[in-house]
Amino acid sequence: MHRLYFLFTFCGLFSFSTLFGQATLPDFTLKNTNGKVSIFWLNDYKRPVKGISVQRSYDSTKNFFSIASILNPQNSVNGFIDSTPPYNKMYYRLFIGFDTGVYILTQSKRPEVNTVIDYTRLIQEISAIYEKNIKLQEEKVRLQKELEAARAAKNKNKPKPVAKINKAKKPDPTEVSEDIISQVITYPSKRIFTDRDNNIVTRLFNVKGNSYVIRFMTEDYKLLFEIKNPPEDYFVIEKMNFRRSGWYQFEIYKNGFLLEENKFFISNEEKRSK
Repeated sequence: MHRLYFLFTFCGLFSFSTLFGQATLPDFTLKNTNGKVSIFWLNDYKRPVKGISVQRSYDSTKNFFSIASILNPQNSVNGFIDSTPPYNKMYYRLFIGFDTGVYILTQSKRPEVNTVIDYTRLIQEISAIYEKNIKLQEEKVRLQKELEAARAAKNKNKPKPVAKINKAKKPDPTEVSEDIISQVITYPSKRIFTDRDNNIVTRLFNVKGNSYVIRFMTEDYKLLFEIKNPPEDYFVIEKMNFRRSGWYQFEIYKNGFLLEENKFFISNEEKRSK
């Protein structure tokens, strides 16, 4: 039997930084995993970030040069992989530019040796999810334009009485895409995510008035277990229900329709209290 426990006291949502320990700009996290250097960070700036460049040098204070420009600097979770550093003790820093023309050069530092988590793969997974989200945003804009055009055409060309028979048989163009354009994937999920103890937090809406089914799967989509009609909007599943650390897939069905499919990561790192 799968053991669940529920929170009856107020619990604030933990930020994604507790999941993997990313630093928040202008700080950043630097790890060396099998010779590959992973640079990653959280972006919590309220003002728009126009550009972020990754720079490296043999020296801690001078001779820095840019090795990469981040494509989507506005992302809240971001990073870069230096696959072929010329020296395993290179110094790294970030150039952060804002739309006002102001810029920041972060402090430089060397990477820490990492043997626990494959941060290289982690950054690749996060980047892939963001790219998918951008494509869905573009599709949302396209569908919104089509919807607006269909509504404008309907208002301009009102059907004549002789067209009533055909009108009853054809779908209304204004009904297209209303549900589709609202389904944009975000990562981390706002409905299922991990807390600082690597337990799985589930937050749904009005479970009493809707029929929910949650399916938890391994990274290669093998079903672990599912929860039908959760008893509470907010509950926590202990991490012991999952066999090991790593990526897990999930699907949320609401009233028979797929509401969201996404993933989360369970780390085997112990969190230290500050």
